[in-house]
Amino acid sequence: MSKIFKDVEVAAESKCQLGEGPVWNTTTNRVNFVDIFGKKVFTFDTETNKLDSFATALSPGAVIPTNESSFVLAMDDGLYLTDFHGSESKLILSLEADIPGNRMNDAKCDAQGRLFAGTMGDGATPSGSLYLIEKGRATKIREKVTVSNGLAWSPDNKVFYYIDSALNSVLSSDYSLENPSAISFKTFIEFPSSYGIPDGMCSDQEGGIWVAFFGGSAVHRFSKDGTQTHTIEMPVNQITSCAFKPDSSLLYITTASLDIEGKPLSPLAGNLFCVDVGIEGLPVAQFNLTNFMHP
Repeated sequence: MSKIFKDVEVAAESKCQLGEGPVWNTTTNRVNFVDIFGKKVFTFDTETNKLDSFATALSPGAVIPTNESSFVLAMDDGLYLTDFHGSESKLILSLEADIPGNRMNDAKCDAQGRLFAGTMGDGATPSGSLYLIEKGRATKIREKVTVSNGLAWSPDNKVFYYIDSALNSVLSSDYSLENPSAISFKTFIEFPSSYGIPDGMCSDQEGGIWVAFFGGSAVHRFSKDGTQTHTIEMPVNQITSCAFKPDSSLLYITTASLDIEGKPLSPLAGNLFCVDVGIEGLPVAQFNLTNFMHP
């Protein structure tokens, strides 16, 4: 039987249109996340409860802290390098400039700081791909992706989990830090439509994955054998992604406030939430910018 959490708190009143991609920045000891449609990158200080943001010219699908006190932003046409305030942004890798309408979406680093980043089109057409980004170039890992979304690894780095939201499932593959491009996905968990749409995810120290469900008002945890073990019942409907604070069991959850069906939305929609789930999260590495810029 799944353990249920209901005591979810609003951490920050971000009021995002499409909040996404929470990540803990170990350099600043703060949470970063994006509003894709609002074209903003947020920084939240959990000690002072101060929320800051900067605007972006394009839609940021993800914000990735680097090992050189900077951000890499996954945006419409590629990866951009910027400082923590969003100034002096520059394109460092163009991606899918030949596919009009495509943009970058979720992105995350493996334990060696190599970036996996996906693209998507209109949300209905499989025009996107998943890429491995290292040594100044992008290698295509998976084609015909509709909505490239959540990424996570097992604690021993031997399993890679991936979500293409259109498949209503989590895929998995054997993974090797020595040969990261050798990936062959298979269906790990398939979800009924009643769960909503699987979106972002993260993993914990016990090998479980936490999956956010857009339109499902919940985050669900699944063990390494695919069994559902925990459910976080959310006070809003559009749940997009989640991330742990390092060395803790505090889970931060992003949400959206999109007027999709013309139904009234909760006044809390689009905020950043937090809940203690009692299981310590798995750390996420910073992007190894040194490796990328100077292969």
